[in-house]
Amino acid sequence: MTRSGHSINRDLGAALKRAAQRTGEQAPSVRGSDWSGAVVTAVGSNGTVDADGLEGIRCMETYSQPAVGDLIYITQSSSGNWLAWGRTATTSQGWTTLTHAAGYGNPGHGYTAAYMREGRRIWLRGRIGPVAAGERITGGATLLTVPAAIRPAGGTEIGWAVARDQSISPATCRVEITTAGILRTYDASSTLPSWVALDGITYTI
Repeated sequence: MTRSGHSINRDLGAALKRAAQRTGEQAPSVRGSDWSGAVVTAVGSNGTVDADGLEGIRCMETYSQPAVGDLIYITQSSSGNWLAWGRTATTSQGWTTLTHAAGYGNPGHGYTAAYMREGRRIWLRGRIGPVAAGERITGGATLLTVPAAIRPAGGTEIGWAVARDQSISPATCRVEITTAGILRTYDASSTLPSWVALDGITYTI
């Protein structure tokens, strides 16, 4: 059966309408601005990231220290330009208890050893000492092992001056985290510490 000219024109008009609709849905200049979540696949040296097939997304000042794997919030202008506002929260804001190495625990005062994560920022707190009465912390002894997910960035060994018992003055010593996540302490004095504090230690992952 031969189709009429009217039928052909009607079908052609419907096809053109569908094509225009699809084009409009994909064109920022038509649909306006947009936003979505995306996972970072590459970090540029010029303040940009790639995510979910998009390249050169400009990072806002609020999104510092981007890293591959970050789940981020991105937004697009009506002209088609993309901005990365920042990463989404990875955990609830609260303290997670750390597991002590054998023979160590809370000395009976101060916080229990724990960490809190805020984006890529890690905070530590708590006091650690030998479980056995009268014992002291031997230099280089493993007090605990930091979980792999919150170890310092770049496989770097880092250290801090921290508070210890008042057997010496000033009552400070060195605590460090190794590339394997081992948290240990060293003291230059002849009197080893009976406890050390992690309060105030912070670093990025």
